[in-house]
Amino acid sequence: MERTQRNLTAFFSKTGTRQAALSLLSFLMLPALCPAQPDNRALEQRSLPDTTRSGRFSFRFHSLGFVRNNEYFGPLADGYTLFGNQLNPRVAYQPAPHVLLEAGVFLQNDFGQERIARIAPTFTVRFRHRHWDFLFGTLEGSVSHRLIEPLYHFERLLRQRIENGLQVIHRTDRTFFDFWISYPRNTLPGYTRQEQFWGGVSAELPLLLRPGFRLSVPLQATAFHAGGQNIRSPLPVRTALNAAAGLSLSWQNRPDRFIRTVRLDTYAAGYRENADSLRSGGAFYPNLTLGLKPLTVLVSYWNGNDYRAEYGGDLYQSATRRFGSTYREARRRLLIVRFLKDVKIADGLVVTLRFEPHYDLKNRLFEHAEGIYLTFTK
Repeated sequence: MERTQRNLTAFFSKTGTRQAALSLLSFLMLPALCPAQPDNRALEQRSLPDTTRSGRFSFRFHSLGFVRNNEYFGPLADGYTLFGNQLNPRVAYQPAPHVLLEAGVFLQNDFGQERIARIAPTFTVRFRHRHWDFLFGTLEGSVSHRLIEPLYHFERLLRQRIENGLQVIHRTDRTFFDFWISYPRNTLPGYTRQEQFWGGVSAELPLLLRPGFRLSVPLQATAFHAGGQNIRSPLPVRTALNAAAGLSLSWQNRPDRFIRTVRLDTYAAGYRENADSLRSGGAFYPNLTLGLKPLTVLVSYWNGNDYRAEYGGDLYQSATRRFGSTYREARRRLLIVRFLKDVKIADGLVVTLRFEPHYDLKNRLFEHAEGIYLTFTK
């Protein structure tokens, strides 16, 4: 504990705080000219109480079928295919109109394996007050945090979806706020593994709302900590912070027009870690989204310098995540184009189609990923 306190003290040193404040001021002054990531709302899993009833049981079900293929050949990320499905049947009970208890099981079947890849119990206590939701247990996690890809890897939805801890959520047509603390791994005295905490804040606050126009400030920050007292791990105690903020401007056209929406997001992202030594980095991340009549096109540019995020996307890291490699690339520059389409098949059944090519400007590589996701919610 004493070592952790020293790490946190050094992490939030006066110099670091002053640098962070200057960085924040600089990117908030950048012109915000759209979403900074694909719209993942079709893939989110939510369960709200029926505030008009109490004392009733109900059955709820969520499933996700997925196939994602990464054709990556560069030095930073491995290429592979993820193919399988997830099931989460649950029984819900409302002891009061604003209280919901849910208990179920999460099952994941990765095709090509002879056994189920994961079985985990899920249990959530949810209390709702107006537009605020308070959760304990299994969280509305993964892509439901609405973090940008450099902070949260989309593929964690397909590989490590379940999060347990506590969470506070506020959602309206105007604002979004999500605060959570999850506990991915525990430990006890004498164990050889470190405990891990991961939490953060994700918010979008409106500055200007006019018919057809919206100007808002997205703010995101995550913290990862690995450590523990009286354990037998040779690994250093680590505390890593990531943050991203900027301005977002969106325009809404008539739904019968070819160009339906235009959104421009300008983000700056920062990274700071205190382990054996102090490390830091940052990035500039502008995005332009065109909501066209047949599909959505998202164009992104990533310019990162010594950037790292524990749960961030592989392509954005300065340290490789390829198996058996120790390669580092301090400066990362990517041009990414995403073609996105959500198709509603029936009530609660949505098919999501994605093609995501990118060009690595430093290594002069063209790579791509594509995916099909079938979501059913009842």
